[in-house]
Amino acid sequence: MKRRLLLLSLLMGTMMGTMHSQGALTPEILYYKFDGTGTTVPNYASAPPAGTATANLMGGLTQGGSNICNGTIIGTGVSSTTDYVNTGWATNLTGTSWTISMRTSNITPSATLFYIFGDLGAGSFRCFTNGVAGANNWILRGPIGDIYVNGGATVAPHMTTFVYDITLGSMTAYLDGVQVSTTVQAAPTISSAGPFKVVGYSSNVGAPLNGYLDEFRVYSRALSASEVAQLYNPYATADFLGADQYTCPGTTNTFDPNLPASTYLWSDGSTADSLLVNVADTFSLTLSGTCGAGTDTIVFISAASTDSFATSTCSPTFTAPSGALYSASGVYLDTIGNSLGCDSIITINLSILSPTANTLNPFTCNPSYVAPSGTVLSSSGTYNDTIANIAGCDSIITINLTLGTASSNTITTSSCGNYLSPSGNLYTSSGTYNDTILNMEGCDSAITINLTINNVNIGVTQGGANGTNLGANATSATYQWYDCGSNTIISGETNQNFVATANGSYAVIVTENSCTDTSACFVVAGLGLNQNSLASLVQLYPNPSKGAFTVNLGNTYDEVMIELTNNVGQVIQTRKFSHTNQALLEIEGASGLYFVKITSSNGEKATLRIIKE
Repeated sequence: MKRRLLLLSLLMGTMMGTMHSQGALTPEILYYKFDGTGTTVPNYASAPPAGTATANLMGGLTQGGSNICNGTIIGTGVSSTTDYVNTGWATNLTGTSWTISMRTSNITPSATLFYIFGDLGAGSFRCFTNGVAGANNWILRGPIGDIYVNGGATVAPHMTTFVYDITLGSMTAYLDGVQVSTTVQAAPTISSAGPFKVVGYSSNVGAPLNGYLDEFRVYSRALSASEVAQLYNPYATADFLGADQYTCPGTTNTFDPNLPASTYLWSDGSTADSLLVNVADTFSLTLSGTCGAGTDTIVFISAASTDSFATSTCSPTFTAPSGALYSASGVYLDTIGNSLGCDSIITINLSILSPTANTLNPFTCNPSYVAPSGTVLSSSGTYNDTIANIAGCDSIITINLTLGTASSNTITTSSCGNYLSPSGNLYTSSGTYNDTILNMEGCDSAITINLTINNVNIGVTQGGANGTNLGANATSATYQWYDCGSNTIISGETNQNFVATANGSYAVIVTENSCTDTSACFVVAGLGLNQNSLASLVQLYPNPSKGAFTVNLGNTYDEVMIELTNNVGQVIQTRKFSHTNQALLEIEGASGLYFVKITSSNGEKATLRIIKE
């Protein structure tokens, strides 16, 4: 009897009882191994027809022994009216390719015809030996042309296979996996209500007494020649022991490959049909017998494993793969069953992280504030916000928020000549301007400036025979005439017009529109006999100046004294130059109007006006 697979502590997959490729050779309709006891036979086909899951042994038929591929059906030599295998199948091989294969032995020559399978109602479809078939031969007959397998029905064991290919329109017979005959065959009609009989046909004798039948197969397709050869000897190629297996250290496995063969020989010298495995190693099995022969190797691999990982958590505890609970950072050893069922030792490098806290005191002039988490806050106050810190844990942030307010204002003002706005912008003409400064909260204060710039007319008209008549061009103003040579106010001269009584340089201080400015100095040089050539020759440049300027005297003098005063008469600097016709000076004061008073060694004088930008 073939043994079913047994593997204790199997760790991965299922140990295979036959070589991997045998799955493709499983019949679709009927497959009987006859490995059991009693009168029922399971149908191992992949798609058995309805009512064929179990066949029944009728009459005196029995199963068992180890005559071919372990268990067989054992013939009685009695009429199949009573003794036959009732498959329960309503025969139907019409319109399709098909294959029927069987192993037999102890079939003896006789005057009695022995019918190994058939169905009278299916066009007398049957297979038999003796009679017209001849002793030791099988013939397949019915609604098909006769096809013989000579030498298939003998005492010695043989495998007989009939293949019908509807596409090729041919019938082929094989003996022990080798093609022995072929015929042209049109598509036959082979169908009935059944039952299809094995070891029997109609009322004829099925098999001789103690004749054996095993591995009976009916396919709904035509097997190829290579498949038939493989069916005859499934161990001719390696891998019939299946894939490598895994075992846990210290365990003992019973490996039973469940292979239908007469003789086992393991690499350790044992001849049992199973093998005890308690170490990771390589084992081989040599099979021999009527169902095939070959050698294959299987490896048992240790399935123990180790692993390690580093992890961190913001929770106060961490649950290890085994379920163990850890509440502190450290290195731990944990044990679980791996995917192969063995212990897996895991090293855990654990970090227990903590949340953090922080405080922000933001101020913004915007109408709202976006917190670190993205929450929009629209009023001043204290808020709690949460984000992930650098370790990935919660960071609790207290936000003391102040929302400032922008403001606005309007200034209406006037200024003399120019105006410096609150933000520092300089305006020189009347108009409306927008200015921005920070208010007391630090936010923008928008200021509208309505500005009036008042200018003073400091123009002077000089006339008279010697240029002695000077008149201010401004009207409706107040006036004060000024001696540029002595840098002094001319007492009593407050009229719009002034008449010089001595040679010199004169200017007028004009007050108009609440603003005061001083004109340029005008030279009067035609009075008396003593002509002042200096005043007519001296030049200043550049004028206006950024600060530095040059005095060109027109002649070379032994000594020249130069005095620089501002527009209110204060002396800024005094310099003496010798044997020169020019002098270089620099105004170090603020921007505005200045006067340059020049006195030569021969008594000539000149006063000139200069503007520093």
